[in-house]
Amino acid sequence: MILSFLLLFACKVTGIEDGVRFGPLTQVKLTYTSVFVGETGGGALVLFDAGPQEDGAKVEKALEPMGYTLADVDHLFITHAHEDHIGGLAAYPNATRWGLGLEAPLLGQAGHSLDTPLEDGDVTTLDDWSVEVFSVPGHTPGNAAYLVGGVLVTGDSAMLFRDGAVGPPPEKYSEDPAQAAASLLDLRDRLLPRAAEVEAVVFSHSGGLDDPTAFWEQAPASP
Repeated sequence: MILSFLLLFACKVTGIEDGVRFGPLTQVKLTYTSVFVGETGGGALVLFDAGPQEDGAKVEKALEPMGYTLADVDHLFITHAHEDHIGGLAAYPNATRWGLGLEAPLLGQAGHSLDTPLEDGDVTTLDDWSVEVFSVPGHTPGNAAYLVGGVLVTGDSAMLFRDGAVGPPPEKYSEDPAQAAASLLDLRDRLLPRAAEVEAVVFSHSGGLDDPTAFWEQAPASP
C-alpha cells in the first residue's frame, strides 16, 4: 500500500516542499504525506493531522527549531482517520483532539478517539485564530477540511496534480469515490462567495497553492 502511494504521488502530483509556509501554517514533509503546524498569537501550538509515525520523530525534528517538543502540541485537528494521518496520535500526549464527529467510528477502529467532536460549519476560537470545519465526505465518512488564517487545509479531500489541476484523490484510495468528487466541488461552491477569505489551499500529499485560482477553476459553480 505504501509503495503504491509513493509511486502514484511521485508520478502524478506536485512534490511536497518541506518547510514551506502558507499563512500561519508550515508544511512538514513526512515522506509521501505531510502535516501542518502553526502557533497562535497566544502561543498555542496547533497541528493539522498527526502523521504516520507512532513516535512522531519527524514532526518533533521539525518542531525543534521552533523550540518545541511533541508534548508542547496543544491542539490537533484531524482531517480523517486513515493510518498515514493518525498513526502518530499517541505521540502528542497533551494535545486536544478535534475532528468531525462522523469520523469517530473509524477513529475508534484504530483505537483512538476525539476529545472535541465537531459538526460541519463549527468555528473553533484559539486565541487570535478561528478554525472553521467543513464536512467533505467520500474519502472517508467524516473527512474534513479546515479554514484557518486564510489557508484551506484539505487533507486528502484534494491534491494538486502536475498539470496544475486540483482534484480529488484517485478513486482506489477513497471509500466512496463519487461522493468524494462531488463533495470537493460542493466545498468549492460553498466557499466561492467567500473567495476573498481563501488566500492559499494546501494538501497532504502534494505541494500547496499560494494562489487558489486552480481550486476555484475545478468546475463551474453549482446552479
